[in-house]
Amino acid sequence: MALSVALLTTKADCDKVLVELSDIKDNLEFRQISLTRSKDNAADRASSIDADLAAAEAEVTSLIAIIAALPEGSTKTEMQNRKVRADYKLFSLQQRKAQFGTTAVILYESELGEIEQRLFVIDNSMNEITIHKATLPAG
Repeated sequence: MALSVALLTTKADCDKVLVELSDIKDNLEFRQISLTRSKDNAADRASSIDADLAAAEAEVTSLIAIIAALPEGSTKTEMQNRKVRADYKLFSLQQRKAQFGTTAVILYESELGEIEQRLFVIDNSMNEITIHKATLPAG
């Protein structure tokens, strides 16, 4: 979409818009750096979380089988208590995966793509305004 740069009738008007766009661009670039670091951290943690999640799922599955085979008594109660702890660990890991795992990496990448597109549009707008500004009379 072409900008309505003809509405900018003075160099001062152009400068005001350029300053605003520059501020927006600076904020987006800062957000881009922050998201990139978060994405990289999430990617580093993702494989570890996935491995821990698989181990926790295996532990819960094995405890279910063990508990089913045990007669009532203190050993069964102990195994049921272990299963409760294993269920909580599994839940916690699932929460971490959503926040820091492969899911988070994809979401960070998506947001980074949006920011890159927005930065591209801002750069083009600033160039268009700068070109228009050069055509305006001094003063």
